[in-house]
Amino acid sequence: MNVTPKISVVISTYNAQNYISECLDATLNQTYTNLEVIIVDDGSEDDTLSILQSYASKDSRITLFRHSNKGVSTTRNKGIQNATGEYIVFFDADDYPEPDLIEAYVNAINEWSEKKVALIGTGMFFDNQYNKYVGNKTYILEVAHGYIEGENYILSRSSAAMLAWLKLFNFVTNKCYDLDIIRKHNILFDSNIHIGEDLKFNLDYLDVEDGNIGIINRALYHYVKRTNNSLSVSYHNMDLEDTKAIYKRFINWEVNQKDVTVDNVMVVKAIFINDWISRLTALYEEHRHEETFASAKKTLKNDIQSVEFQRMLKEIYRAKKISTLRYVCLRTGIFEIFYFFRFIYQILKG
Repeated sequence: MNVTPKISVVISTYNAQNYISECLDATLNQTYTNLEVIIVDDGSEDDTLSILQSYASKDSRITLFRHSNKGVSTTRNKGIQNATGEYIVFFDADDYPEPDLIEAYVNAINEWSEKKVALIGTGMFFDNQYNKYVGNKTYILEVAHGYIEGENYILSRSSAAMLAWLKLFNFVTNKCYDLDIIRKHNILFDSNIHIGEDLKFNLDYLDVEDGNIGIINRALYHYVKRTNNSLSVSYHNMDLEDTKAIYKRFINWEVNQKDVTVDNVMVVKAIFINDWISRLTALYEEHRHEETFASAKKTLKNDIQSVEFQRMLKEIYRAKKISTLRYVCLRTGIFEIFYFFRFIYQILKG
């Protein structure tokens, strides 16, 4: 017998007046209607709040909260604390779901009712509205590896590495979680970090829920890049150390999964190196025109020449997880050489 659980949708907003209507329309017009929409406004200074109030006055499924600007983690936690559904999903205000996303989750819940599934994920659209020269992308399980678009799959936990490589694991916005598990173990987003909070939440959740990973092999959530918000643009204190901490944890987590392979671990290490470099690039760009640049350069040199970085770099190169040019530039241990070729590549890419 199929169940029709209430699904809690948590949407955090901040200065989203230009796109929040698209997200809300797509949410409220879901083909599955037994849901509550918890919107937490993080102290918006534009017309976001008035738009939210207008929607809330017309749809009783909406519950609206507002607090002073505290960041996305605190905002999502407010949603968790006030959710009353059996399952919970998270949307970002500048993204939007496909019309049948929630229905697909519920169908999978019913299909796998007798299976041990920890969480359910979907494929994603990456829509680039910032750079017209960079096309949109779709990420699902790859046909080349025998997966069929539109089918549902239960994957082993060690497949988290593959999903991370496909840009499907580190997000929370393309997943459905059991709210009872979250409540029972007090799983919350870490408000003390600015980077990797989604990945940390997923690992925290899987640490207490030992089921496998369910995947709906369709792209059902649109991650929309509307501005130049790449990782190399901004840098917060501790971003570098937080990145190292979360990926070391991810590697250790992956190593301890049943049926893990060497390739699984190399994949996570390759992603780690990529994000490590992104943090170093952000640090470089944050300080290169400031008096603090000498200190930043010391950090760059120490990191890129460290035994840990260079050993991992050689490992992923032998595993063919990094290009030769990128590898050679980083092997010099001189960040400026890598940055120069990165700059040239970005110009050529447009």
